[in-house]
Amino acid sequence: MQINRSVFALAISGLLFATLAGPLAAQQAWPTRPVKFVVPSNAGGSPDRVTRLLAERLSKKWGQPTIVENKAGATSIIGTDFVAKSPADGYTMLSTFTSLVQVPALFKRVPYDTERDLVAVTQTVAVDVLFLVRADSPYKTLQDFAAAAKTAKPPLSYGSFGNGSSFHIYGEKLKQSMGVDLTHVPYKGELPSTTDLLGGQLNSSFASVGTALPFLTDGRLRPLGVASTKRSPVLPDVPTLTELGMNMPDLVGWFGVLAPAGTPAPIIQKVAADIREILTQPDVVKILRDQGLEPVASSPEAFQRRLNDDLVQWKKLLPEVGIKPAD
Repeated sequence: MQINRSVFALAISGLLFATLAGPLAAQQAWPTRPVKFVVPSNAGGSPDRVTRLLAERLSKKWGQPTIVENKAGATSIIGTDFVAKSPADGYTMLSTFTSLVQVPALFKRVPYDTERDLVAVTQTVAVDVLFLVRADSPYKTLQDFAAAAKTAKPPLSYGSFGNGSSFHIYGEKLKQSMGVDLTHVPYKGELPSTTDLLGGQLNSSFASVGTALPFLTDGRLRPLGVASTKRSPVLPDVPTLTELGMNMPDLVGWFGVLAPAGTPAPIIQKVAADIREILTQPDVVKILRDQGLEPVASSPEAFQRRLNDDLVQWKKLLPEVGIKPAD
């Protein structure tokens, strides 16, 4: 039996086209059903608010429901693990924050591999952190606080949102730089520590600009410095702790979106581009800056570089301040 070679070649090329065009068409049509953004922290916090703002606009842009699901717990590990083990089809994304790059340094065993199991989509915002005291405290400047800390008995206290958190590390670096003893008081979030600072149970605390801003506006808190090497665009008159002579890490807090590794590149690029477009809208910029958050909207490649650099930096920082990974 003879086979017509041209008919056979045509059939093979048609089969190949169908095989390749199916996934490509699916990617081009994406999304065809609801997209879920998992936030690995409680509802109501800054990461949750930013995600819900984006989700509302993305729903309109995509013509599909964009769902925000909070999976809090275990220093963001629970929500992150859920996304890392989800199908890599673009329908489950992670909307997270700096804890992502701290967890591998904080714990000896993590149920996922940050570098292997997740891929960057875009950084959404930068988050500046303040070192704060009550407005009616005797500490008008960081120098006042340092002078009092040298002789205080018992030692002055500072609050953070948990052992091994970035705020804890900032506090230990500040303590080393000032050459004083400070008592670290860990909390399960920055709002509880800020509340205790307002109530007089703490001498000082760290908080993101967004959390602190209402209490700065109403005159109940006083910022002594920004815990980074650059001033906050929201509070340009507040000096950085580095400017004030402190040896602080050059690390800025962030929120960002990631996807399971293996998610098709066209989907990654589309999500990143659509979020970038939303983050440049004037009303969105105003909403975020009013919360003390600076829109960033980076490319997937730029965000991946930040993640890789931060993973290295946090692993170096913990031993410097005497924090050991937990089992």
